[in-house]
Amino acid sequence: MIRFIFLVPLIALAFSFTEKKETRTKFTVQNIPFVNHESDDTLKINDLVFADFFSPNGDGYNDHFMILNVLNYPSNYLKVFNRWGETVYYASPYLNLWDGRSNQANSMLGEECSSGVYYFEFNDGYGNIASGKITLKR
Repeated sequence: MIRFIFLVPLIALAFSFTEKKETRTKFTVQNIPFVNHESDDTLKINDLVFADFFSPNGDGYNDHFMILNVLNYPSNYLKVFNRWGETVYYASPYLNLWDGRSNQANSMLGEECSSGVYYFEFNDGYGNIASGKITLKR
């Protein structure tokens, strides 16, 4: 613990800071949707980290939906659904390439998905399924 004391005329201010230690927990997910609510709202399962936000506006930052360490699961697939439950994107394997356009044979094929909340289902190829939300902001 590190302590600091600042003296200001007529007022003494004391601050203490505690070093935050990182803890890691290993989760095994078996065919059930799993949401790990942490302070930063990202979904973390084993070594996978699912972004909860992306902005495919062509500025070079956050233009694709990212899943960290997805390449460790070569038999994976990703399905993305709109608020009506329609599949707007599907990839097998998913390689962090979704840029907010629909690739499904429906009325939106090739169109940009509008800003809003989308839902995903990710299968790691070993029968473990994760689901959660994605906020798309243009």
